[in-house]
Amino acid sequence: MSRIKFIIKFIVSKQNTGTYNWNLLFPFAGVVIGCLTVSLTLSVMEGMEYAIFTKLEHISFPGKLMNVISTNENELGNFLQTNNIQSQRGIEDQIIIMNDGEFRFVAIHGIEDFNDFKHKVLLPDLFEMDSSTENSNLYIGRSLAVRLDLSLGDAVLLAHPERINIFTGLPNRKQMIIGGIFDVEILDYNQKHVFCNYDLLSDFLPEKQNILYLDEPLDSQLISNIKTLFPKLRYMYWEKNHGSFISAMKLEKYTYSIIGFLIVGIAGFTLMSMMSLSVMQKIPQIGILRAIGMNSSDIKNIFIFQAISTSIISSAIGILLSLAFIQLDNYFNLMDVLFPGGLFFDFPLILKNSYIVLIFIVSLILLIIAGLYPSIKASNIDPIKAIGFRR
Repeated sequence: MSRIKFIIKFIVSKQNTGTYNWNLLFPFAGVVIGCLTVSLTLSVMEGMEYAIFTKLEHISFPGKLMNVISTNENELGNFLQTNNIQSQRGIEDQIIIMNDGEFRFVAIHGIEDFNDFKHKVLLPDLFEMDSSTENSNLYIGRSLAVRLDLSLGDAVLLAHPERINIFTGLPNRKQMIIGGIFDVEILDYNQKHVFCNYDLLSDFLPEKQNILYLDEPLDSQLISNIKTLFPKLRYMYWEKNHGSFISAMKLEKYTYSIIGFLIVGIAGFTLMSMMSLSVMQKIPQIGILRAIGMNSSDIKNIFIFQAISTSIISSAIGILLSLAFIQLDNYFNLMDVLFPGGLFFDFPLILKNSYIVLIFIVSLILLIIAGLYPSIKASNIDPIKAIGFRR
């Protein structure tokens, strides 16, 4: 009999009968469930982050250059073109939108290539008027439309609170038509943000609110060069604008993952208890092994091997089950089947390789720690007393 076969038989066999010890399946199953829970939790949260963050990046643009009016626009344009940085004009400010005595403070965004933005970000959950007039219309969120009782084609008044008409004493106003109603299902964009073509706002908002939207975020070297050449410019990137929300999402992901690792920890505690019981039951056999030449390190390694093999096999099964679930979800949309009406938006399940490695390492560490006490206890047994031990 080979050494590995002997160790496996020693571990899984009961003391007297020689039959398999099926109780070992309890910690094994616990690790499988724990790893499955962690991997599915991480894949769900990672998929949600991907869907939400991608939409956030598109709707707020990967990067913005502020205070554009204070720079030499031609020089800035040449610099961006030289560095292959795609940009477009934009304008943003806070305004008041009014309808029949109801009003709301909202952020308005004027975008030069509004058609591309609309198709990339606002579709498919967008209801709009005839596309032939889309460049002269205002696009608002569904929640804001409900609050102001607005429908497609309705006229709405925009007022800028900081620009006062010196003759009337009233804020400058502009009437626009509701050309589209969108539902992006993230943060407060449905009720606090409105969008339209840049040309509609260039004469309504102050020139200082002009910005440049960038199609890609800038690396640190380019940012440094821009600050050197154009010291009055400010660079903003989408992650900074939503830093608190992003941090909350990541914290939620790791908090939920801890629950799965707790299950693995409980399985490790169960394994430690069962291994300790196994040591008590197999004291005579351990004494015989010591008598025929096995040293204390060999005895210790038997139980460490049990912990490691339990961790590797059960973690692999848990990971494979989660990967199988992810593949089935890709083909049959299992998340919608399991939680009908419970998901606010569609998102993919994503399990990164780094997470798989993390799950393996954490479960391995937890189970090795669980196996240390019974292995040390077994290695310290006196072989002479152990051979004649009677429970």
